[in-house]
Amino acid sequence: MREGALIYNPAAGRRRAERLRAAVGAALHAGGWRVEAHATDAVGAATTMARQLAASGSVEAVFALGGDGTLREVAAGLLGSEVALGPLPGGTSNVLTRSLGVPRDPLAAARLLAGAPRRAIRAGRCDGEPFLMMVSAGFDAAVVATMDGALKARWGLAGVAWTGLPAWWRYDYPLVEVGTGDVRDAAPFVAVCNIPHYGGPYCLAPGARCDDDSLELVLYRRRGRLAALGFLRDLARGRHHHRPDVAIRTCTGEVTLDGPAGTPLQVDGDPWRGPLPLTVGVHQHPLWILAPPATPSA
Repeated sequence: MREGALIYNPAAGRRRAERLRAAVGAALHAGGWRVEAHATDAVGAATTMARQLAASGSVEAVFALGGDGTLREVAAGLLGSEVALGPLPGGTSNVLTRSLGVPRDPLAAARLLAGAPRRAIRAGRCDGEPFLMMVSAGFDAAVVATMDGALKARWGLAGVAWTGLPAWWRYDYPLVEVGTGDVRDAAPFVAVCNIPHYGGPYCLAPGARCDDDSLELVLYRRRGRLAALGFLRDLARGRHHHRPDVAIRTCTGEVTLDGPAGTPLQVDGDPWRGPLPLTVGVHQHPLWILAPPATPSA
């Protein structure tokens, strides 16, 4: 048997991770893994657990069952080690596992990852803090900043949408300043993406890959409530990148973000509480994961 661990967030996905923890462990055991389960009980706990497990030398992989925030925390604890992350979908949106080609059903995902190969991906870094998916500033970050965790836990994406209504009405859409090398730009919505998917099934940055040394920068230049609705409509249709007010470009160096005091930002679906300006780039250490082989859209 291969030695591993399972870190899970009991509150994730309307407590789905708690309900599925034993079944996921059994699926991993059937695939040749002996795993001990560890429940998180606070923000940052998954990082501490993963770091201790990696330092112990007792596990080959740490499987993470929870939302994208839980997966990011576990990854932060494993970066720089040879221990692989096994990403299991147990949250509301499960954006990362979707981009990695992992099945949406947690049990199917566990069966697949039990025999999946190790491969290296590159995490991003936001002022030194690792992220896996994206950093964004604008309307979406305003929604995240006002998110009611209990509402999201109970109602999932419906709770997110309900929270978004007052944020859509109250937000004033300030310009965010962007710097890439010698190029300066500004837009009310900016996203620096390490993967193509965003908010679940939506493909915000089609060219983004998590296995190279670049990030995709997405800018939407129109301001206002109706403009935000138009962008979201075209994003849902997969047509946003054809809009003349949308720019998408590949960045191989650092990206700086700045804006008025209080400009909301989010990192992998969680509010960013640090000050502006901030610097976004690719993390120096690779992250080992268990996942299907990369495809052109991964």
